[in-house]
Parts: sequence; structure tokens; C-alpha cells
Amino acid sequence: MDVPPYVIWVYGMSSAGFLMNIAMCGLSLLVEYISSQKTLVGYQLQTLQHQITPHFMFNVLNHIHVLMETDVRLASDLLIKYSEILRYQLYNGEKKGITIEQEVQFLKDFIAVEQLRWGDRLAVECHWEIEDKCKEIPSLLFITFVENAFKHVAKSVYEKGFVEINFHQQGKTLRFEIKNSKPLIQFNKVENKGLGLKNIKERLDIMYPRKHDLRIDETNEEFYAMLTIQI
Repeated sequence: MDVPPYVIWVYGMSSAGFLMNIAMCGLSLLVEYISSQKTLVGYQLQTLQHQITPHFMFNVLNHIHVLMETDVRLASDLLIKYSEILRYQLYNGEKKGITIEQEVQFLKDFIAVEQLRWGDRLAVECHWEIEDKCKEIPSLLFITFVENAFKHVAKSVYEKGFVEINFHQQGKTLRFEIKNSKPLIQFNKVENKGLGLKNIKERLDIMYPRKHDLRIDETNEEFYAMLTIQI
């Protein structure tokens, strides 16, 4: 029995409409999924950022507290310098992007404070090569490495340590290298030193997927890290 043409047409239109409805529902679900993933990533970044802040502030206040008992003038100078560091963290820590010049100045301020604090116990060498100071990067991206270097470096009166930092940006490539000596006798082996590095690795995976390379080499004498980013 032959099927009338209008029946075939109606059936075809119904099938097309049905498939279109399915496609639209699928597209709507995809949009909702992408939106939820963006929200989740935002929450993850905020959480990682907030995990950095208390640790950094604790170290700052602890340094000043110790110095208040030995050198009030030095403690006062450090408090003023640290206030600039904390101000930067407060006003720029939540921004999606800041200039390389701002971030580097923040690192220089932190390093200057640590040099003032430890004096001749440490040898610090830094090299900054920046082609475009106005390029934007995430804030507080390198402070974990710098803070850990000064925290775990050898710095006793009997064992002079060193910290070396190389910061190089050319075109879209940014390379950050840091190396520090480690004390011959380490008393805090049970301390969880990997939390900061774990956080920064998670931030890099979220912000620079497949656009970064982090290499870490640690021995009993030295710690070395090199981070390369395509910005």
C-alpha cells in the first residue's frame, strides 16, 4: 500500500522537530555544564589563593615578633616594609591579572626584607630580565617559591646559605628559576613542606593548562625549581 506524500512530509517534519528538541536540550545542558565548571574553577582558585594568605601572614608576624625582643628599630623598619607587602597582597591578591612589573616589585620587596633580616648569613643573587613590563600575569604566582627558599635555606652563623633567582620574560615566554642551599642538619623533616607547592601546581593546572612546565630537583644539599609559562 502506497503512503500518501503528505503523510511522509508530516512524519519527516515531526522527526526533524523531535531531533531539534533533543539537540536544543543537549545544547542547554552543555551551556549549564560549562557555566558550572567555570564557577567551580573560580571557587577553586579563590580557595587556593586564601590558603596562601594565612601562611604568609603568619610568617610575617612571627618574624616581627622575634625581632621585637632583640632589635626594636629593625623590627619597626621591617614592619613598615612588610606593610607594603601586605598591602599589595590585600589589594592585588584577588585580581585576575596584574602587570609583571607589579609582581616583580612585590618579589623584590619581599627579598629585600629577608636580606635585611638575615644580613650576612645569606648570599642572595637575583637577575631580572623583562622585555614587556606591562604584560599581565596572575598575582602571587611566584611568592610560594621565594618564601620557601628563604624559609628552608641554610642560614646559621656557622653555615652561610645562598638563594639564587632568575626571572626572564621574552615575548610570550616567561621563565622563573630559583635555587637555595639547604642546611646540613634538618630538624623539621616531619613538617609538611609540600602544601605550598601542591597549591601552586593546582593553580597552574587551572590557569595554564598545557601551557606551563614546572621542574623541581631536590637533593640533601639544594632545592631547585624552574617554571616556564606561555603567557
